[in-house]
Amino acid sequence: MTTIVILVIAVLAPWVVQLAPPRQRPLALVCAIGVLLIVGIFIANPLGTWEFWLGLVIGIGSVVMVSRRGMHAGTRRSARGRRGADRSEDDDETLHGE
Repeated sequence: MTTIVILVIAVLAPWVVQLAPPRQRPLALVCAIGVLLIVGIFIANPLGTWEFWLGLVIGIGSVVMVSRRGMHAGTRRSARGRRGADRSEDDDETLHGE
């Protein structure tokens, strides 16, 4: 049970900090560290366990992958939108070219 708790906390900690509003991210980081301290005091020291480091790598990696996907999704234009814009420019030239 301790293994699962430490793994879940380590996976969710980067998401808690990332999803917090920019001005409240330091507070979210302090809260995430506080949760780790509480777990370390009352359950087990998470810094020495492989579950903590594996969860942290999974959490940080998932935040990075989702943010990269979000950056690329905003820059793509659909082929239909480009063809529609090209077609409307050609129509304008034929109507006004007479």
